[in-house]
Amino acid sequence: MFTLINSRFTPGEAVPILKGMVEAKLQHHARKVARPGTMEEDMKASETRMKQIESDLRNILRLLRDAAQRGSQVDIEAYLSIKEVPTAAH
Repeated sequence: MFTLINSRFTPGEAVPILKGMVEAKLQHHARKVARPGTMEEDMKASETRMKQIESDLRNILRLLRDAAQRGSQVDIEAYLSIKEVPTAAH
């Protein structure tokens, strides 16, 4: 387990950090959809995931905007778990 973020931020500080993380994930799915030979099922799954990520971002930005209006800060914790998954031999 890796700790990516574990800190307190003003909403203004948090927005570009979180937007950057979300944008990277959206770009990943956009590349998958655009890749030649991508199966239709995989394209639909990526498009569905992109819509969910965009919805999550809107909710995050709303939360941060509300916190800013109240003069609050936010605590953000983001952890990354990576597991190696063997693939079939080529």
